[in-house]
Amino acid sequence: MAAFAEQLRELRLRCFEPTEARLALQMKCGRSSVSAMLNGRRFPSWELTCAFVTACGEQPGDWLDRWRDAKRRLDALRRDPDGGGAGPARPAALPDAGGDALLAATWYRSNPEFYSAAARSVRSARSEIRVTYTRRYPPDQYTTKASADYFADILAWAREDTEDQRSVRRIIGVPETDGVPDKHVLAWARRHREETAAILNYEASVLRWTAAADGLNMALIDDSVVFLAFSGGARQKLNGFSVQDRTYMSYFAAYFEQLWTPLQPLGDYLDDVQR
Repeated sequence: MAAFAEQLRELRLRCFEPTEARLALQMKCGRSSVSAMLNGRRFPSWELTCAFVTACGEQPGDWLDRWRDAKRRLDALRRDPDGGGAGPARPAALPDAGGDALLAATWYRSNPEFYSAAARSVRSARSEIRVTYTRRYPPDQYTTKASADYFADILAWAREDTEDQRSVRRIIGVPETDGVPDKHVLAWARRHREETAAILNYEASVLRWTAAADGLNMALIDDSVVFLAFSGGARQKLNGFSVQDRTYMSYFAAYFEQLWTPLQPLGDYLDDVQR
């Protein structure tokens, strides 16, 4: 189901990414139905798939085999979630999450793969984005186009004029040594405050980061998908994975709230540093 949703998102991207509201109007369905199929929360019927493909300017017949293959896989998983009982072990991409639940992870082997996928999820978000950034270098020192697009897309999504209630919260880890903040990250944080001052749907808070290493970074999109990023070594090196599962999301959402609650807003932190 996640793989088919990814194909649908790619199709939407190829036709210059119409909004969910516009797609829903053309498909004669609710926006929630469009969002659910794009985020992999619901496998679409063939009729809904046809409508989506047509709205994106392609021929439904070209998608029939893909839809049938995805449906066969989903039906097989529903009939036998254990994959055959005493048969071969489950694939590593479907680890046992307790009880009869399965988690399907999408793996990203490089900086561009990770950030491109995360940016697509950001652009299709409905109401809430929660992200962390705890690295030894500021975002503007990463040179891949995918990473630059990802950071820009978060702010563009928060700025978008819409009737939806939107919220972006970012935890920024500022590296410190003996209480002194890293000058490069601090300079970027000051520029970032100016850049985001007029964005009412955007908040940033600061985590004083004393470890001499990057943190584990995450992006939580709505209540549906978690992106986890692992970095280190070369400045541009980054990989990670994503999981679309509400229960899995709930653990990371709780962790994010625990981190967020005691932190200083970015503006207050910068004012204190200047004193």
